[in-house]
Amino acid sequence: MPEIRMEEGGAAENQITPRPTGKIDAPYMALLLLLLATGLVCLFSASYAVGYYDHDGNSMYFVIRQGIFAAFGLVAMYFASKLDYHKWVIFALPVFLLSIALLASIKIVPSIWVTINDATRWIGVGDNFTFQPSEIAKFGVIVLFSAAAAVLGPKRMKKPHIGILPFMALIGVVALLLALEPHISATVIIAGIGIVIIYLGGASFWWLAGIGLAGVAGGAALIWYKADYALTRLKVWFDPFSDMQGKGWQGSQAQIAVGSGGFWGLGLGQSRQKHLYLPEPANDFIFAVMCEEFGFLITSMIVIVFALFIWRGYYIASHAGDRLGTLLAAGITTQIAIQVIINLFVVTGIFPITGASLPFFSYGGTSLVMLLGEVGVLLSVSRSMPPAKGE
Repeated sequence: MPEIRMEEGGAAENQITPRPTGKIDAPYMALLLLLLATGLVCLFSASYAVGYYDHDGNSMYFVIRQGIFAAFGLVAMYFASKLDYHKWVIFALPVFLLSIALLASIKIVPSIWVTINDATRWIGVGDNFTFQPSEIAKFGVIVLFSAAAAVLGPKRMKKPHIGILPFMALIGVVALLLALEPHISATVIIAGIGIVIIYLGGASFWWLAGIGLAGVAGGAALIWYKADYALTRLKVWFDPFSDMQGKGWQGSQAQIAVGSGGFWGLGLGQSRQKHLYLPEPANDFIFAVMCEEFGFLITSMIVIVFALFIWRGYYIASHAGDRLGTLLAAGITTQIAIQVIINLFVVTGIFPITGASLPFFSYGGTSLVMLLGEVGVLLSVSRSMPPAKGE
C-alpha cells in the first residue's frame, strides 16, 4: 500500500484546495472497467442455472438486471467524478442521518422490510425492487468521518475525547441498528472504514489499539456466555463436512466447488455446484463458481487485478490534493478492500460463513450502484493529484 502521510505541514494537511481540474486517473479507470466487464461475464455463468430454475426459465434474469444496475451506476460514477468532492462536506451529515433513519425504520416501519434467509436486510420498493440501507450507511460513514476529520485537523484528532470517542459512538449507533437485522459483515466493514479514516486523520494508534483490545475481550466474553452455540459454529467453520445437511451446507458446497476447479478449471459455464447445490451462486458465493470454472490460474489473475485496483486507490489517496481527498479516497478504497477480503476468505473457509458480496461481481443493485458512485467520488479526488512528470 502506498504510504499515506497526514503529518502537519504536508500537502495533505490543507483542509481545502481549489476545485480539482485535472484528468481522472486512467489506470484506476481501466482496472475498474476490467473488473466490471469480467464480473458481468462471471455473473451470467454463475447465475443462469438459478435464473432458469427460479425465474420461469429466464436464464438471463440476473445478468440483465445487473447490466441495468451497472448502467445506472456508471452514470452515477460519471456525475460524481465531475462533482467537486469538497461539496460532500455539505452533504456529509444529511447522508449519514438518512442512513440512520433508514436503518432505524426496521423498528419504526417493519412492514417495509423484507426477510430473506432469516436476515432482514432489505427495504422493499414495489413488487420487484429491494435495496440495502447498509450500503448507504457505508457511504454515510465515509463522507461524515472524512469531512469531520479534515475539518478538525490532526492536532484535535489526537485528543481522544475529540478524535476517537465521538466517532466510535457513531459507529456504535450504526452497529446497534445493524444488529437488529442482523448484518455482521456490514458491521465489520463499517467499523473498519471508520477506524482507518480516524487513524489517518490523526487519532492516536495506541488509543485505537486499546479500544480494539476491549472489543476483542467483549467478543470473547460473548463467546464464553454463548459457549454451546459458539462451539457448534466453530466446529462447523473448521469442518463444514461434519454437518453437511445442516449448518455446514454452505461451507462444504463452496469448498467442493473451489477444490473441483483444480489448477486449470472446468471451463467457463461448466460449474456443477451452481446447479442448485451451492447456495447463492450469484451473490456471496460467486467466487466459488469462478474457482470451479476458471481454476487456480485465472482466479489468481482476477485476485491480482483486485489487488492492483485497491493499491491504485490508496495511491490516489496518498497523492490527493488535500486532507479531505486523502480521507475520502482511503475510506472508499478500504471499504472495497475489506469486502474483497471477507468474501474471498469466507468462500475459501478462512473466515466463518457471513454474508459479504464480492464488489463488481456479486449480484445486487444497491451495492453495485453505490460502489460505482463511490468510485466516481474517488475519481474526482484523483483529479486533484499533481500531474505526473512530463505532463
